[in-house]
Amino acid sequence: MEFDKDIHIESVCKNDADFLYGLMNIPSVMQVLNEMPTKRHDWVDAVNAWLSDDDEEDHIVFFKNTPIGWLGINGLLSKDKTAYLKMAVFLPEYQGRGVGAFAIKQLMSDLKDRGYEKIILYTDSDNHKAQSCYKKCGFQTVEYFTETMSNGKSISRIKMELVF
Repeated sequence: MEFDKDIHIESVCKNDADFLYGLMNIPSVMQVLNEMPTKRHDWVDAVNAWLSDDDEEDHIVFFKNTPIGWLGINGLLSKDKTAYLKMAVFLPEYQGRGVGAFAIKQLMSDLKDRGYEKIILYTDSDNHKAQSCYKKCGFQTVEYFTETMSNGKSISRIKMELVF
């Protein structure tokens, strides 16, 4: 699929809280991310916090003019120029179509141009769709571990890195 003209990424703004609330309360999204339901005001508060945090950037991915995903980066103030992909999530109807890899590659290219040397992310070891996407973007698995998630489940996780 060709996305150059149709996919673009914009920094999160206050108006994006409703989209994030809807996205992150989709049952299939909550299940794969091991998240609990949230309220709209949680997202209003989160967006307001992100907008004043120099260590973090959050982006909405658009298909034409429709929001379809969220990419979050933190660790931007690290002295070792390592950033973290804290979130990459897309509406279910846009998953498995190459949109995520396209958007993540754009964001990673921007980070590389800004002097970052490494990007780290964490994902569930059974989330093979996400791992496949991340591998297409150049990430490699470097560690396996267990973590207790916000929903209380103990999950097998992996750490992946992309070194420029």
